[in-house]
Amino acid sequence: MSTSAIAKAGLPSHSAHRHRAWTVVRRRAFLVLICLIIILLTSSEGYLGRSRTTLILNQAIETHAFRLAAWEAQAVRQKASDALTRPGAALDAAAQHDLVVAYFEAVGKIGHLNRQIERIYADPKETDPTIAAAPLQAELDSLRDQQARRRPAVERILERQIAAVLNEEGLTTGGHVWPAVRFQFTESPLYLIVSPRDRIVVEEGIYLEPDLALAQTERIETAIATQLDVSALVEGTGGFSSYPTMVIEYPVMEWVLSTIAHEWGHTYLFFRPLGWHYGDSGATRTINETTVSILGDEIAARVLARYYPDQAPPSDWPRPLAMSPDWWNPTPPRFEFGKFMRATRLRVDQLLAAGAVADAEAYMEAQRQVLVEQGYTIRKLNQAYFAFHGSYAVGPSATDPIGGKLRALRHRTGSLAEFMQVVSRITSAADLDAALAQTR
Repeated sequence: MSTSAIAKAGLPSHSAHRHRAWTVVRRRAFLVLICLIIILLTSSEGYLGRSRTTLILNQAIETHAFRLAAWEAQAVRQKASDALTRPGAALDAAAQHDLVVAYFEAVGKIGHLNRQIERIYADPKETDPTIAAAPLQAELDSLRDQQARRRPAVERILERQIAAVLNEEGLTTGGHVWPAVRFQFTESPLYLIVSPRDRIVVEEGIYLEPDLALAQTERIETAIATQLDVSALVEGTGGFSSYPTMVIEYPVMEWVLSTIAHEWGHTYLFFRPLGWHYGDSGATRTINETTVSILGDEIAARVLARYYPDQAPPSDWPRPLAMSPDWWNPTPPRFEFGKFMRATRLRVDQLLAAGAVADAEAYMEAQRQVLVEQGYTIRKLNQAYFAFHGSYAVGPSATDPIGGKLRALRHRTGSLAEFMQVVSRITSAADLDAALAQTR
């Protein structure tokens, strides 16, 4: 068909098609240009917001995030097997006592052997550390094998003993301790804490693999602190509120009993308002953590008195990961760690409130060096450290008034069960004040 015929038929010509196509292209190019200008004139936080923070965190931790599903699968398999085989059930009370005590003694020996081997490898005068450490390594391997055989029975004995005390305290649902007390001795995941530099609060928290190398830990902390201008720290955890819960092996029985009950407390609150609102605010998190710490300490004291009265309770030590290198040594340090950390936290709060961020950070580093001289291997003392440890308002560095309020509430309630029932309905600091007023 000729061009004139196309025109007569009212159909668009090839040139008209090309004109329209170029018009569309020009319009799209103009829109793209406008978008680019907007992006260039807007800060990265403006258009990425939370996505930028998430991206940087994910890049920093790479593939080192803790895989909870894999851990849960093996833990559930073990507990299902234990329910059938009932390890330790054939032992009488005295034999159960002796087995548990021997297990904790072996935990201390393992720690001591590990430290001796590390010292051999660190000795520059040692020409062949492998040969020098061979006898100690053989003893260590034998002891670990023995512990692996004992572990299921020890776990089941402690689960039943703690459940018995929880039942006596009235912490039951429908006449039964529920959820059932189930835990596994394991390497608990590390925890990445991110806090702003100008205030102390957990802004981000990510669980990482428990066997992360120290060099990798430092790299993650540095990358996040530099790119986001925040305070970052990777700390160990004493337990994890999975189900079954995770508890690290530690030679002080009272601490382990407290941690098992503490983690069970999280599973108990998971089905109640305080657990549902755990992440709503820093205050709610602190109420939750402090509540289960109070629960854990009381239950541990009762279990110890009933089943292990010969095991003298240790002094008020800090949590294991803030201990000296000789953490297996049952002799508590003379240095008043709790008093020192509380004074440090109060001064840091004052400096941050005045806007003196750099001064606060310099002060924390100076205080950390004092702690190292006293034998406390704290890698970093920063805002993230206090944000994490300050969540437990009964800890040595706690300055939050929530701790005092919860202790007062516990004192005013007639039993531990009543205390937990009252607190489980609290979802804010205002609720805590109201509960205190009602019990006065």
